[in-house]
Amino acid sequence: MKKFFSVSLLVAALSFPAFATPYALDAANSKVDFSIKHLKLTKVDGAFKEFGGDIDYENGALKALSGSVNVASVDTQNQKRDDHLRAEDIFDVKKYPQMTFAMTQYEVGKIHGNLTIKGITKPVVFESKETLNGNTLEINAKATIKRSDFGVVWESSLKDSLVGDEVEILLNLKANAK
Repeated sequence: MKKFFSVSLLVAALSFPAFATPYALDAANSKVDFSIKHLKLTKVDGAFKEFGGDIDYENGALKALSGSVNVASVDTQNQKRDDHLRAEDIFDVKKYPQMTFAMTQYEVGKIHGNLTIKGITKPVVFESKETLNGNTLEINAKATIKRSDFGVVWESSLKDSLVGDEVEILLNLKANAK
């Protein structure tokens, strides 16, 4: 009888679906950065200072990851450039105040998802590494996109000479179990 009871408990425990642990993004210790070539010689680095996200993680795997960025929070350490990036001919923050990402698939080392910029959604794959340290989850991820795929362009006879089309996105996210 005791053996039957133990086996029944084990079967019952395995019958319940496993729930992923939700994590609260620690925005103060996280970064959403980007890098783009300028004049084909140098790189301009920037960051978005205001962002949020939802993360579910369990047994070494991301179960869900989504986030949004306040585009007006762009910061390249150059006020004139930042104002131009916010303007109608680049990000048009009045019309498109948020960028979003929603994970569609996870495999070790890769986060697949849909990135939406200026109302245009495209699939993106981030190379990633997730590290769990106690109740703190760290996600380091990077992807390269073409800004022109998302309508982030402007009319200028020098546009291709001034700024590259490829943008590297770098995420360093820290989150704590809820």
